[in-house]
Amino acid sequence: MTEKVRAMVQSGPRQMELREFERPAIGADDALVRVEACGVCGSDVEQYKGHLWREGSKPSIPGREPLGVIEEIGDRAAARWGAEPGDRVAIEIIIPCHTCDLCLAGRYQACRNRRGGHGVTPIEKEPSLWGGFADYICLHPDSIVHKMRKDIPADVAVMFNPLGAGFRRAVDYGKTGIGDTVLVLGPGQRGIAAAIASKLAGAGTVIVTGLARDAAKLALGKELGADHTINVGEESTVEKVMDLTGGVGAVVVLEPTPIASAPVLDAIESVRHGRGSFSPG
Repeated sequence: MTEKVRAMVQSGPRQMELREFERPAIGADDALVRVEACGVCGSDVEQYKGHLWREGSKPSIPGREPLGVIEEIGDRAAARWGAEPGDRVAIEIIIPCHTCDLCLAGRYQACRNRRGGHGVTPIEKEPSLWGGFADYICLHPDSIVHKMRKDIPADVAVMFNPLGAGFRRAVDYGKTGIGDTVLVLGPGQRGIAAAIASKLAGAGTVIVTGLARDAAKLALGKELGADHTINVGEESTVEKVMDLTGGVGAVVVLEPTPIASAPVLDAIESVRHGRGSFSPG
């Protein structure tokens, strides 16, 4: 009797149901990962609420930040990823082509020939198990995986995505350096992670903005390294930043907020002229 795999399927805005799928057979280029934990990112929430649901959208298994243990892996896949059964891996959402000009330049996030994505590929594409909200998730031959230490608790290790995104925005994109003033527009998990990464990169001053309902997040941001926080409902972000920087603005501005347009305008007006760096989400 074929083993069944449970997964949560989204079939429409705010429509989720538990379904069962056949456990897939694994080929030489594929792998099957037993999910330990899966983070919930802002895009998962937007997808659930319907903000990312377009006409013609098809049912899929959400879960863009899966962490798990390799249960089965094909020979070629094992050689390609340097992995074997029992290895713990973190899985990136994007499944790029690895051959286009953008991929070869290291900008695979912008790949125009994506094979799909974990947490977004429709279940109609075999073998269906592409999202992290399931017992198991399949790896495509072009999936990007990172081996993860096993001694880190799963509820900590699963934070790999927002922590990695914070580092990427603050250091890879923002080029934060010693003594820089960094403005982070939004205290979500990626925003706070960017604040942490900025401090570790040597930033002299880190400023994080948020709404009144974000009071707890702003407090956490200060606990984890932010020097100043701004309640945008009570203060002008631009005026406060200019006051804190002597009128010259922030060297690095990071904008990880979803959907909202006001932070983008604040970013443009708060960044330092001539030397500033603006990194949108």
